[in-house]
Amino acid sequence: MSRFNSGYGGVPSLAESWEQKDELTWEFSLRDDVVFHNGEVFTASDVKFTFDRLLDPQTSAPGAFMLASVDEVTIVDEQTVQIKTKEQFAPILYNLTHVATSILNEKAVEEAGDQYGVNPVGTGPFKFVQWNRNSQIVMGKFEEYFEGPAEIDEIVFRVIPESATAVAELRTGGVDLVLDIPASQINTLESADNVHVDTVPGFEVKYLSFDHRQEPFNNPQVRKALNYAINKEALVSAAYRGTAIPATGPLAPGINGANDSLSGYEYDPEKAKQLLAEAGFADGFKTDLYLSDADIDVQIATIIQADLAKIGVEVDLQVTEWGAFLDITGQGVPMFILSWITVTGDADNGMYALFHSDNAGGAGNRSFYSNEDVDRLLDAGRAETDHEQRVANYHEAQEIIVEDAPWAFLAVSQNLVGVHERVQGFVNMPTQNYKLYPVSVQ
Repeated sequence: MSRFNSGYGGVPSLAESWEQKDELTWEFSLRDDVVFHNGEVFTASDVKFTFDRLLDPQTSAPGAFMLASVDEVTIVDEQTVQIKTKEQFAPILYNLTHVATSILNEKAVEEAGDQYGVNPVGTGPFKFVQWNRNSQIVMGKFEEYFEGPAEIDEIVFRVIPESATAVAELRTGGVDLVLDIPASQINTLESADNVHVDTVPGFEVKYLSFDHRQEPFNNPQVRKALNYAINKEALVSAAYRGTAIPATGPLAPGINGANDSLSGYEYDPEKAKQLLAEAGFADGFKTDLYLSDADIDVQIATIIQADLAKIGVEVDLQVTEWGAFLDITGQGVPMFILSWITVTGDADNGMYALFHSDNAGGAGNRSFYSNEDVDRLLDAGRAETDHEQRVANYHEAQEIIVEDAPWAFLAVSQNLVGVHERVQGFVNMPTQNYKLYPVSVQ
């Protein structure tokens, strides 16, 4: 319906349709048959309340940056709302698919106050029933869901810290689905007759980041050397058991704007040694590598440590609890391992936060990378309404980023979900946002 070539292929949900009225204004026509779990009717006022709340620094939440371009939300009538951006912003429709922009009911939020987070009210096919911390969350079927009642009456999300335990329960029928199966458990599941592993190429890129402000990582020759020194094929084979592909750039294949022509850095330790020598580090150097305590990151770090030792770089591993890890890397560390899922499926979400100089530090750009040409191209990608030109901007930005090597681009993983044979209708998603509405259990 847009008069501009946005390249967006979204599927309507709470909004039946939308139209770009001018360069800054989008108008959304809302469904008139949606009811919240508390019985309140969904209207444009709920949309305005939700977005105004996200935009207010006093009430904003993680993910509010998805609406950073929004200037004003206006109610036209009960089923029509307009969103005006501060400047021309091409990814707005992609951003509105982010879970952070899910619509809240004003009455429910006001009644629950500070306790809303443990008493959520939505419009989906399952409503919140109970939350036992560190144990389980229970959801019940919502009979008034606008697409019709779901096939199953109840969903229980269980917290099972040990992956081997979760897999064992799947095999014995204690659970129906295990999300995010570790690659180390694949063989166990493939040997079972009553379960299978559902795989789909993911939108997650695993990377090794360098702090560009710190020596020797302020030298591009050093960053390139470490890229050549890491055997990504062997890393994928060992850590991911072959359930991933080596990354050649910052975006996973399939994302709108991903540059599939990038060749990345092949494994070439002799080239790595040459570059180090040219940078003045013929004898190597010593540094720290920070990582979370996730099993996959520990495996990857151990492989990287061994690879870099072969070119004279001595790496001390600093395993850190997740919360502390995020704080530390936001301030800057020599090297760290992290991943990013481009959950909107658009290059802006996978690049702007991570590579634009405005986002240096905890905002996302934890490598403190700065390149004026990349900033210009990312800004242009946000403003460009012609789809082909917009994609061209992102392709060029990725080429520059790969040449600058702010990261060592490691792997693009598949999403692995263990599924019991009695489950029907499950659809795996590259974003890891799973819709359980069509699922049935035989």
